[in-house]
Amino acid sequence: MDLYNILLAGFYLSIPYLLVIFFALVLSWMSITIANKPYRMLSFMAFFYILQTSLLGSFSLNLGLYIYPPDLFVLVLFPAFIYRIIILKKINFIPIAWWILGLVQISLFIWGLMNYGTAAGVDYRPYFYVWLGAAYLATFKYDQEFTKRIFILCTVIATSICLIAYYRWGMSAIDYKFYLQMRSFDSTGVDVQRVIASGPMFIVAIAFFISVHHAIKDKTRPMAWVTSIFFAATILAMQHRSIWLSSIAGLIGLLWALSRVSSLSGSRFLAIAFSFLLLIFVSVSSQKFDKLFNSVEQQAALGLSTSSGTFVGRIGGWQELLYKWIHSDSFVTYAVGKPFGSGYDRFQSGAQGIKKVQYMPHNYYIALLYRGGLISLFAFLWLFWRAYTVLTVRIKSKQDPNAPIIFAMLIGLLIYFIPYQLEYPQMIIFGLLLSLIKAEEHRLIDKKS
Repeated sequence: MDLYNILLAGFYLSIPYLLVIFFALVLSWMSITIANKPYRMLSFMAFFYILQTSLLGSFSLNLGLYIYPPDLFVLVLFPAFIYRIIILKKINFIPIAWWILGLVQISLFIWGLMNYGTAAGVDYRPYFYVWLGAAYLATFKYDQEFTKRIFILCTVIATSICLIAYYRWGMSAIDYKFYLQMRSFDSTGVDVQRVIASGPMFIVAIAFFISVHHAIKDKTRPMAWVTSIFFAATILAMQHRSIWLSSIAGLIGLLWALSRVSSLSGSRFLAIAFSFLLLIFVSVSSQKFDKLFNSVEQQAALGLSTSSGTFVGRIGGWQELLYKWIHSDSFVTYAVGKPFGSGYDRFQSGAQGIKKVQYMPHNYYIALLYRGGLISLFAFLWLFWRAYTVLTVRIKSKQDPNAPIIFAMLIGLLIYFIPYQLEYPQMIIFGLLLSLIKAEEHRLIDKKS
């Protein structure tokens, strides 16, 4: 019995170590599987993101340091990325401006780690996720198959997000406890609950662009008309005003691009718009959605208000942060910003008076000035400008059928970053833009030779 007890005790003591070994083996296997298969990497990313979106609270593992689902994804992605740039020698596939952006930010992370500890890691996480994922995708050749699979994945993610939204709306209608949970999830007080955050809804906007493009260009995809209206209706009902603006801007960009490709695009686009307006008319006439349309009307009015609302408060925060950055009188701050973890101190007025806040500003461009300075901001904007020029050339030459969709994504993302921040699924868009830029550079080199 003594030997049995000793063996049993040893077995129980070994369980944590066995789990760690098993966990490490699983992560290693996943890294190997995605080293040369970007679609598997994107599938893993989609799984983690849908899981995160489906949870009302944040999910984490306490391993001495809190590990979140995206952290697990990065643990898998980083070894695969190192393999591709060192062993496969793909380092030249990544534009210099993206390397500059990454170098400045990791320097600020190290600086912040020495001064602010783990707070620097929390601040740096979203920047690193997007940088790493986009850099990894840039090491793959841009072609039609590459973009096609990415568009399919975006549509799958967006559909899953919409299903989560409709499930939450349905449960809120029949379960009062669940309704109260959703009220705590969204504290804006809109009549029809925002059951999905703005980040996931931007992915829905991306899928909306893809569906509209297919509806206009491809007669063999009649379901594209249905999915276009489905995604548009969900975006409208969710009442994120910034997503409305991003969607409209991207849609205008898509229409412009398609008008350069085909003369039939305009009429088909009008057909989709007419179908959507008809859906709204039928809904309003039935008077079963009065609460929704009243809520949408209130949100639109608040968005146009110059005296109240969240947008007015955000502008005040932007002005204060810009004032502090301009008057910092520091060459280092102007050049590369401040270390991660140093906060974004500013004062905000509300119902309870004026209070000090430190969270990220609702503006990625201002955040980039604070966490990268003019060097990072110029590198970032140069990448967008370079992508814009490449896309316009491809659209006018009609050599890339997917260029109009990517152009819409580009325009939508530029608008989205005015009120919002980075989220790691955006690595998909940045990865497409980076690989597109390098593909054009390689094409010009081949043409000259």
